[in-house]
Amino acid sequence: MNNRYPPLLPPITRPKYSLIVRQQPRKARLCSFKDKVDRRPLDPPPIVQLYQSNTIHFNDYYNSANFFLHTTLVNSIDDSDLHYANGNRTTAGSVVQSLHKLKDTNNAEGAFFIFADISIRIEGIFKLKFTLFQISGMDVERVCCIYSSPFQVFSPKCFPGMSESTDLTRSFSDQGVRIRIRKEARAGTAPSIKRRRGTNQNTKSTSNVMSMRNLLISDPPEQPTNSYHYD
Repeated sequence: MNNRYPPLLPPITRPKYSLIVRQQPRKARLCSFKDKVDRRPLDPPPIVQLYQSNTIHFNDYYNSANFFLHTTLVNSIDDSDLHYANGNRTTAGSVVQSLHKLKDTNNAEGAFFIFADISIRIEGIFKLKFTLFQISGMDVERVCCIYSSPFQVFSPKCFPGMSESTDLTRSFSDQGVRIRIRKEARAGTAPSIKRRRGTNQNTKSTSNVMSMRNLLISDPPEQPTNSYHYD
């Protein structure tokens, strides 16, 4: 007797992905709610590495353009999202980053997301939530997420100053990533080196991804803090 039903096909094995925060933000100077201001990015810039299938390597570079990482400011105590404060967004700068294929400080190839231009508009102690998305045809899927360690946002008067750039930051800058490099720590209250011309004859003048608003604001399933997460 012939079987009227087709044979069962083996399940499709989908690659699993995980994240790790390779460079944790430690501090930031409060950023104004005004659009045109001198923004002060997180110090150091957050860097997140993508892994694949429980290995230390990410081999899916052919489809790397289909991945992007979105970050959200969250409460450091209960990990609740802090999208807005007083009707304004709590962050400024680029909160979505695409994947970079770069070499680590030990010359090993890896997949990294770099948030070199993100500022915080409210004072206090917070964390960042990084959520990985994958584009598949016309669909966008949440894959996994991870949280940063807590960091503090200081008022301009209390800011301790920017730190010297890390080896990882310098390495990625040398590979062509647009990321600010600092040679030495600078005090937050140090006076500006700029001088107005003509004010004093004895004073020298010095010259020295698509619109997904509703998707990105909705929250993915909550995951454990500072650990690997799989779909």
